[in-house]
Amino acid sequence: MAAPRARSDDGRPSRLERAVDRIPFLEKELFLLRRLVRPGQVCVDIGAAGGAHLLVMARGVGPTGRVLGFEPRPGSLAILHRLTALLGVDEWVELHQVALSDGEGSLPLRIPVVPTRAHFHGSTTDREGTAAFARLPYREIQVPTARLDDVVAAAGVARVDLLKCDVEGAELRVLAGARRILDEHRPLVILEADDRHQAREDATSADVHAAVVAHGYHAHRYRRGRIEPVDGPVAGEDDYLFVPEERIPLHIA
Repeated sequence: MAAPRARSDDGRPSRLERAVDRIPFLEKELFLLRRLVRPGQVCVDIGAAGGAHLLVMARGVGPTGRVLGFEPRPGSLAILHRLTALLGVDEWVELHQVALSDGEGSLPLRIPVVPTRAHFHGSTTDREGTAAFARLPYREIQVPTARLDDVVAAAGVARVDLLKCDVEGAELRVLAGARRILDEHRPLVILEADDRHQAREDATSADVHAAVVAHGYHAHRYRRGRIEPVDGPVAGEDDYLFVPEERIPLHIA
């Protein structure tokens, strides 16, 4: 039986893509990644987790491209190493066990014993809004932190074409450590911004939007196979595409 197509032959969203758009916990931005990533590009996956986005990037850029993946959890990183080797993309995928942030150092990372997402423990992470999460059994490890600007420079990367960031509320820290890339490389940015996770950092999704827009970017959402401009956070939407203003004619049809 043939696999369902992401898009119909006439360019309209397929039934599969329309269905995914209605199911909030499915990663509809995977379709967006397939649309945006091109052979030979350099992509960055911050918060690589299970590897779904990273593998779409790796297949898209191919052996002439490069993917940098960042995942601080050792168990998840080990799985990513096995997956990339198994799928034959490990030669152009670089995996880093580091938490990207606004400076170099280390942070305590709480890893739940039951399968879910980890988060950093600090003065604001045990707020009332995350009380249910905080009650889960966990183990705590120290993980190194670094600025994306520094890691990319050390890796000899001349340009970053696309950046995806999903770090469970630490997006503002990541953006603060990626100012040079946003200003000089001008990548497309796929970013999670929701109030529930941002509350851990005493921030809001509007703060995240403002931080990216300040670098000359425009926010968009991906809905029913279309990239639509938005003025700010939209109710029920967590993931956004930010496009540099000078690249909008190339990507928004």
